[in-house]
Amino acid sequence: MIDPKFIQLTPNTIAMLSKIGLIILLTLLGQWGIKLIFGFLEKKSENALAGTTRLSRLLTILRLARSTTIALVFLLAGMMILQALDINITPILASAGVVGLALSLGTQTLVKDIIGGILILVEDQFEVGDSVQVGEVSGAVESITLRTTSLRDLQGRLHIIPNGDIRTLTNSTTEWSRAVVELNLAYDTDIKNVVRILENALEQAQNDPDVREELLETPQAVGWVGMNDWAVQVRLISKTKPGSQLAVANKFRQYALDALNSAGIDMALPRQALTVQDRESVARRTKGDA
Repeated sequence: MIDPKFIQLTPNTIAMLSKIGLIILLTLLGQWGIKLIFGFLEKKSENALAGTTRLSRLLTILRLARSTTIALVFLLAGMMILQALDINITPILASAGVVGLALSLGTQTLVKDIIGGILILVEDQFEVGDSVQVGEVSGAVESITLRTTSLRDLQGRLHIIPNGDIRTLTNSTTEWSRAVVELNLAYDTDIKNVVRILENALEQAQNDPDVREELLETPQAVGWVGMNDWAVQVRLISKTKPGSQLAVANKFRQYALDALNSAGIDMALPRQALTVQDRESVARRTKGDA
């Protein structure tokens, strides 16, 4: 037989159970409210950014914020329930602090990567499809997660870079790009005449349907932008749509070389420097011929 005393509810017990029940109810309501709010934000984002690459970034951030908020609500509810049961949570908090310190020392790299990923997403530093360089690694961005960024280089190799290691980044395809072509010409070349020829070539290139759609400004030919011991340099430049600079530069180079060849103007070739062994070999052959 069960002693009736054990099933009798005292006023204190009823108050404690009521308090716990209220905490659980408020926690469930809070969870429902958080999901409702973030669900509304996700739908608004999907309607506003449908078909854009920024949508996946924003949804990732919203879902992370939702999960974090719900976890904090449940953590707070658990602490309140322990207090309602007259359990001293101070030792628990102290133990949690020690455990948290140990975990932080062991997972600081992971936390650093996640924080880096959040900053990349929030600041919109780059997106999938961009051509970027991180340190000595360059390529097209294939994916971005909270922990890593994946780049595919020209050789097809996939580089997975922790977001926490991305300190200096060069983005070649953000907002706009620039096609740049440098041509080396002999010192005795009439640069003014060359610039006129190249301007006509760029005008023809601009009328090319494959080029016209990618240009954001009128291309220009600039003379005497540089020099070395064997040539002077002429530059062709134009602002293009993001990621189109290489294709446009190839077209510029093609039209420029065709125009220069038609005008009988050759490109300068680098002079081959002779090594000490080459000079000795030439001297021996010269003596032998003598």
